[in-house]
Amino acid sequence: MPLIQDKKELVQAVQTVVAVDNTIMNLLFPTERFHVTETIEYDASTVEGVAPSYNSFKNKANVVSKDGFDTVTLNPVNYNESISKTAIEANARKFGENIYGDTAGMVSPIQRSLLDGVSKLELRTQVGKKAIMYEALTTHKIAGGFFGTSGAEDIEFAVPAANKEVLANTGDNLYWDNASAKPLTNLLRIYRAMKVKPTAIVMGSTEYGYFYDNAQIATVDNLTTGEKKNFYVNEAADSSSQAFRAGRINYKGMILDVWVEPQTRLLANGSRTPYMPDKYVVFASNNGEIHYGGIPVAQNGTVENITAPFDVQEIVEINPPVHEVVYRAAPLPVLKNGEEYYSLKVRA
Repeated sequence: MPLIQDKKELVQAVQTVVAVDNTIMNLLFPTERFHVTETIEYDASTVEGVAPSYNSFKNKANVVSKDGFDTVTLNPVNYNESISKTAIEANARKFGENIYGDTAGMVSPIQRSLLDGVSKLELRTQVGKKAIMYEALTTHKIAGGFFGTSGAEDIEFAVPAANKEVLANTGDNLYWDNASAKPLTNLLRIYRAMKVKPTAIVMGSTEYGYFYDNAQIATVDNLTTGEKKNFYVNEAADSSSQAFRAGRINYKGMILDVWVEPQTRLLANGSRTPYMPDKYVVFASNNGEIHYGGIPVAQNGTVENITAPFDVQEIVEINPPVHEVVYRAAPLPVLKNGEEYYSLKVRA
């Protein structure tokens, strides 16, 4: 085989691939829905049963007015990025191809896939989707999530305003970094007040550290003290994931699985930040949904909206010469039942 000029022979490609761990997303947002429209609408209503008044069977049935609905309009977050074919080929020459143009045995399939450009853009979108999920869980909105007629606009979910709280740092509501804090008291108060009881509580590594070390959480041997355990530790992390189920709270009738999100993400300035914002814990259930909005794609001289998790196009223009791979996606984590979510800021 003739030699290929300007290629560098490497023993192997040395590269750090940081994948996105979607353990919590898969837990809380198990359903995916696809739309061909750019705008998504759903009806939000609170339906609660009211005990009927006693009535004789001799009388006619009472007619009850229908529950009212509030329509919520949401626009998905649009990711639209491209990478030039020139850059893709330059990366391929730089990493992994030997002087014969052979990449076999040089790079792993994941690394090679990232080098081709498309998977790199997909990874960036996965980071963005996970980041906006935690923004939605903690703030109940996605700031500047889409561009409307007035420019960048927030995506706001139908979560009651009262379901977002900051501890007052007084009495029983001390910040969790205070040794006298009462996290179980805080959580129980909120749990009892929620109309729809959550199934899980999610926190980051720092908050879990304060939670774990607190006197209310300390494991108690009920055989010698007569006290019940408040928190059953079960830090059995799946070796294939970073997030893990830390254990289960069983306190005065409140039963909640505690999940910990330790993963961080890279910012544009080169620093790292936790996906799950520090100082927050969130109550949630596994009824969330990931919606994908319509992706506009050129088809035979027209533009059509397709329904897919993402779309990739290779665009070639002659004048001026442009050869790009374009990646588009429109994901949106939706807090479908607002009463299932509560955001608690436990430190200043």
